[in-house]
Amino acid sequence: MTSLSYPPGVLRPIAALLAVLALAIGACGSGNSATERAAQTRADQARQVARRAGLPVAVQEFLARYATSAARSFTVNYAPDQGGTTIVLTQAPPDRRLDLVQGGVTESFFATSAGSFDCVLRGRAWTCTSTSTESGQPAPLAPADVDRTVATLKASQTSFTFRVVTRRVASTGASCLETVPRPGAAAAPSGPTSLCISPEGAPLLVEGNGTQLRATRYSTEVDERRLRLPAPATPVTTAG
Repeated sequence: MTSLSYPPGVLRPIAALLAVLALAIGACGSGNSATERAAQTRADQARQVARRAGLPVAVQEFLARYATSAARSFTVNYAPDQGGTTIVLTQAPPDRRLDLVQGGVTESFFATSAGSFDCVLRGRAWTCTSTSTESGQPAPLAPADVDRTVATLKASQTSFTFRVVTRRVASTGASCLETVPRPGAAAAPSGPTSLCISPEGAPLLVEGNGTQLRATRYSTEVDERRLRLPAPATPVTTAG
């Protein structure tokens, strides 16, 4: 399955951390308990990394909350991006679905305890392909990865400050992590970047450096019928 992460990594100073702890589309185990354990492990590591890097407590807790969202159920509809693609994220652990809709074509990525699947709707016909026969538990950060991430975050503080603010997005009270360039920092962009999450950790807003992903509707209710494959899946065939 295509490896997709959401939201895009526009918060460059914490990209190394979010790349591992954020929610790459992929199965998180065979049941809720496994998903919850993995999410808690990632939350503890996110908090530890941020604390060792000297980031404020509010930032530590923000990153921990974001890491636990793998264990939460929600549905998020996003406004079309600049290319006209509409995104819908549906999650009820251990199952997830990400829809990309453009014109008359919908591409849907599924991650379930049975594996990962890529489904495409053209016209009125769905086709689904199995992209993975196994779904493993996401591994925690290795000690060397923790050390590298701490070093990256410490170094970033010469160019950025970090703060957590509250905003309202999609009729939901959101916590927003903002990275703000320090005056005169050569490598910093011209303005702040923001990542806003719901109380459950779902990404609601990403903005900065010309990138924007904004939720228009958010709910903790999930229609679990949407997490069923819309057509039988065929295995990937390779040329022999």
